[in-house]
Amino acid sequence: MKTKYTNVIANISTSLNTGSMKQSHKLKLQLNRLLACRSGRLRHSFLIPCNNGFKKAFFLIALLFSISSFSQELKYKEYSYTEFFKLIENEKDTIFKLQDALIKYNPKTDTRFRIKFDPNESKDSTYNYRNDIVINKHLVLNNVQFYADFNAPNNFINGVLVDIHFKKSIEFLNVKSFMLQYCRFNDRVKYLITNCDDTIDFEGVRNRSVYIQFCDFDLFNFNSFCDNSKSISYYIMDNNFRPSKRANRFIFSIRGSDFLRFEKNSISNVDVIFYSLSQNLETFRIRDNLFDSDFIYFSKTNFDGKLTWTNNKYSTPVFLELDPFSSGDNIDWDQFNLGFSAYNSFVDYSLKKRNQYPISLSVNDREILTQQYRDSIRIFNSDAFAEEMSIKSQFYNHYKSRYNTQQANKVYLNIKDFETQRLKVEYNLNPGFRPYFKWKVNQFLKLFSDYGTEPSKAIIFSMYVILLFAFVYLLFPNSWDAHGRKRIMNRYAFFFKYMNKKAGIHEVYLDNQKEELLEFDEFKTLVEQQGKTVPRFFTATALPLYKWAISGTKFSASVLKRVDIMKGTWSDLPQSKRIWKSVLLISAFTIAICYDILIKMLNALMLSINTFTTLGFGEIPIKGLPRYLAIIQGFIGWFMLTIFSVSLISQLLN
Repeated sequence: MKTKYTNVIANISTSLNTGSMKQSHKLKLQLNRLLACRSGRLRHSFLIPCNNGFKKAFFLIALLFSISSFSQELKYKEYSYTEFFKLIENEKDTIFKLQDALIKYNPKTDTRFRIKFDPNESKDSTYNYRNDIVINKHLVLNNVQFYADFNAPNNFINGVLVDIHFKKSIEFLNVKSFMLQYCRFNDRVKYLITNCDDTIDFEGVRNRSVYIQFCDFDLFNFNSFCDNSKSISYYIMDNNFRPSKRANRFIFSIRGSDFLRFEKNSISNVDVIFYSLSQNLETFRIRDNLFDSDFIYFSKTNFDGKLTWTNNKYSTPVFLELDPFSSGDNIDWDQFNLGFSAYNSFVDYSLKKRNQYPISLSVNDREILTQQYRDSIRIFNSDAFAEEMSIKSQFYNHYKSRYNTQQANKVYLNIKDFETQRLKVEYNLNPGFRPYFKWKVNQFLKLFSDYGTEPSKAIIFSMYVILLFAFVYLLFPNSWDAHGRKRIMNRYAFFFKYMNKKAGIHEVYLDNQKEELLEFDEFKTLVEQQGKTVPRFFTATALPLYKWAISGTKFSASVLKRVDIMKGTWSDLPQSKRIWKSVLLISAFTIAICYDILIKMLNALMLSINTFTTLGFGEIPIKGLPRYLAIIQGFIGWFMLTIFSVSLISQLLN
């Protein structure tokens, strides 16, 4: 039995000394069985029997493991920043490789790598590059950590890769900490984290790059595949990714981080791919960027952190692959002014081969397929249409959950426009009254009230309808207009009579009102004839009624008497007075005609409003063709007012 324990311990010692990971794993299983024996869960092991010798063997194994853990702790080679670049300069090969190194700031030799930092500063476009450090070698840095001291006094940052020109490709492998500023890259840039162990313990590990020029890179690949790298923060701000010739692609993938800011960057002449944002990423800000690219893909999946995605500009519609947003996300809808499309549907229904992705296609083929998908496939294919609607609904539900009615209405308008396009396709595929009616109703609702989101637009549209029918009614007489089409002719007759009669204009006016005044005079005579045959109350109240009835006519006559300019006939006027009196007469006639036209227009407008809202109270005060048009207007008014009411109530409830 003692021999078996000795063999186990010997095996563990051999494995620890040789560093065999496979054997170490097996020995850990043996240790677990020893622990099981100790706890009584396992009474017998085919590797190690459980007996009283357990205790001694266990302590020996634990001691060996602890010694091994100390002996195998990773040792970093330490260099100052100046020493690091000296190593590159002294490398004879065209490729410089460095692994497991720590680059630390030396205040005696590294003042070149010290900057004054203001978090609120803006990029200095007039910065003059020194060109004192130019790297003409390919760099492969594996687990090389550049310690930047962000807590240096007086707002300085010690240990910054500042103003360095990398002319060849560079690979950052498991490089978790560095700060770049005013650097330039002229070849492929690759950043990759696969080692998720916290091998370094800096206070607030940060990966920061600002004001960088990526000039002629073939590929920019920024990938972090660690789901547990909670201590790392990424800052990529105010950089230019502008290759002089079209680059392969720009790939940005984060699957583990504490904080990520991608802000104020400009990317052009390269396909852009953002994807695989994991739920371990607590905060992600992508804002104020310019994406001047032919193909832009953004994937937000399994991400439960806070996403700020605002004020970006895209030169083309964006392909999206999304999970529902969380309530804390801040998403700007207006940044998608050119629209977006569902990436999964594009892959499933637009590509020539199922195993071929857009990024592997030629630029020309991808542009053709993209245009075909957006113009037809996503509308004609029911599955692609459903996928597109699903993504749009995620935006709509997000804004509704945040009570952002204005943005929600914009999304809803976009959804309904897309639905209208689909209804047109359905009608063309299966012609009939129902699909045609749905299609046209959607078109009308867009024109009338933006699908019920703008009640004020419904009022404006209703006013257009009322004015259109009022113009039609203006051309025809109606019972509300006392003079009808004779109004203007009667005005001519009045002025002819005035200019040919030796009487004042007020006398001509009273003469025209003779029939109306005669009725009132007969009423006055009737009152006066009563005498004492009736109570005085009736005569005392009837006479004021008579005076009130003729007061309007008397007042008009008195005004006309004061403005009378003729004092005789037109033919009796001397030649010297005819010119200025002609001007006055024509002006008075014009005013009278305008008044008549205004009254006629008001009558037509009131008739149109009455018909639009109540269909003429049951009686239409017009004859001929306009009578039938009034019925049509009444139906339109009923329909529009109903939609307006529903739209208004919907907005009030929201």
